[in-house]
Amino acid sequence: MAATEQQIPEESLRLREYVGVLTRRKWSIMAITLLAVLAALFYAQQQTPIFKSTASVQATITLALNPGEINSPAGPNMDTESSFVTTERVIKCASVILQNPAFRADPTTPLTLDLSQACADTALTPIKLQGDIGKHVSVTFPQQASILQITYSDPLKVVAQGGAQAFALAYVQIKTQDAEAQLAKLRAPLLDEQKDLNKQATALRNEIDDLIASQGTSNQANNPSTTQAIQDKEAQLSGLTQELTNLSSNLLDLNASKINPPQVALPAALPKKPASPNKLLDGILGLFVGIAFGVGLAILRERLDDGLRGRADLEESLGAPVLAVIPKVPGWKKRQQPRLVTLDQPKSAVSEAYRTLRTSVLFSAIQRGGKTIMIVSATAGEGKTTTAVNLAVSLADANKRVILVSADLRKPRAHRFFDLENTVGLSNVLAGEVKPWEALQDPKVDNLRIMASGGIPARPSELLQSEQMGELIVELREVADFVILDTAPILLVSDALALAPLVDGVLYVADSEATTRGAVSHAREQLEQVGAPILGAALNNFDPSKGRSYYYPYYYPYRYRYGRYGYGSRYGYGESYAPANGGGRPAAEEAAHRLDEISPDRP
Repeated sequence: MAATEQQIPEESLRLREYVGVLTRRKWSIMAITLLAVLAALFYAQQQTPIFKSTASVQATITLALNPGEINSPAGPNMDTESSFVTTERVIKCASVILQNPAFRADPTTPLTLDLSQACADTALTPIKLQGDIGKHVSVTFPQQASILQITYSDPLKVVAQGGAQAFALAYVQIKTQDAEAQLAKLRAPLLDEQKDLNKQATALRNEIDDLIASQGTSNQANNPSTTQAIQDKEAQLSGLTQELTNLSSNLLDLNASKINPPQVALPAALPKKPASPNKLLDGILGLFVGIAFGVGLAILRERLDDGLRGRADLEESLGAPVLAVIPKVPGWKKRQQPRLVTLDQPKSAVSEAYRTLRTSVLFSAIQRGGKTIMIVSATAGEGKTTTAVNLAVSLADANKRVILVSADLRKPRAHRFFDLENTVGLSNVLAGEVKPWEALQDPKVDNLRIMASGGIPARPSELLQSEQMGELIVELREVADFVILDTAPILLVSDALALAPLVDGVLYVADSEATTRGAVSHAREQLEQVGAPILGAALNNFDPSKGRSYYYPYYYPYRYRYGRYGYGSRYGYGESYAPANGGGRPAAEEAAHRLDEISPDRP
């Protein structure tokens, strides 16, 4: 079976742990999630509705000097073009357009404003921008496309539409103006050179005319030198004419047809509903944030929580096996009111858990030879006395002679479970006032006798450490199969630690909802310091529906992990022990020495 246990994946156990955390903390997670959703919806409700309108512009290479540039597959640099939309000149031009009364009234009508004049650099330079109009603009562009999507946001529908349309028109105008300016800059030197060449050509023509005129009025009609001069001037004029022709061709290549301005592909439309706040989106976002925060807080609280998460935590902190898990008694609201469930509800799951504990104690007694068992807990209210009396009754039901000693001399409660008097008891025996058998009371349960605590002494710890206490335990061992001692809490007083060296074993009781891991570890240290033999633990008040346990492969007490415990043995459901090897007390002798015959003369 050990091999089977090792095959359980650690990841599976960790996942189950987290599922256990979410299950236990589900209400807090749901509350936090609900608050987050409501907060998101409230925030969305308080926001001013914002409308968005988008105008689409076909971006181009505005000045295509080479024929192939117009239809170039590369196209314009869209990152540069999108940044250009929000430059100062475009913003100023858009603000000029928005100030036009006709445009503000209906941005879809043709613009009557002369943008070439209104958005010229000389007109834009003195303009001072008012407000943060540029912050209302956002520009996007689809991949593998030369389309700029210019979006304008504003609480008013018509303003959002007008803003998007104005920025689209301003972008087109400024880009066109820049192309025209660049073209003019390229033509300027050529025009200057053309002007200079025209002057030179005019001068040469005048010189040629003068030479021809002088030749006609003189007797030098056939003067070779004059003829040669005319020919030289005509050759120079021909060269200048050729240069002027070339310049005219270059200027023709730099005409306005080379400008390819952007175009408004899709005008801005009037938005029908606000783009924000999006209550559905905000609600979904609040839902996810709430779930994430709630789960994170639940895990954090679980990590910071020092309470026991179940039997695995108790085993690790105590360093001993959990012999039984005692369920919460249904309908038992008043924990201070004694209730002997093994007698009141013998067929209940709680009574069965105590019988499981009895079985584990019987096995331990066989292996260790223990007869005296001390029931302890770290603090008060963890079910120590309840476990002691129910274990005693369960052992008595199994035909074991049991003496239950109420060794809690501070706040005794064991006698109240059987409606017995507490006038005479352990303190009286230790003080020498009565004999041990005179302090035993009959609780009307076969095989069981009770020794109440008696009067509360002034110094209980010293009384329990006395030689008389050791002698009493020895005497009780002689006449009973089991002696169960109910003691005071370990971390509150030292009474239990004084008794620990005198007993054969210690059974630790922890409350699944109240006990902390720190308290268990501290109690373990205290017991180990005095050499107390810890048999195991009982996890009390366990509620399976809300249990702190994460996942335990073997819920019933150690049928597999500790093969000597659990169902399937000969010791459950009231069976008496009869070893197969012939040892122990025969049945006839067992019947002859019932507890009602306990006397001081018993050998």
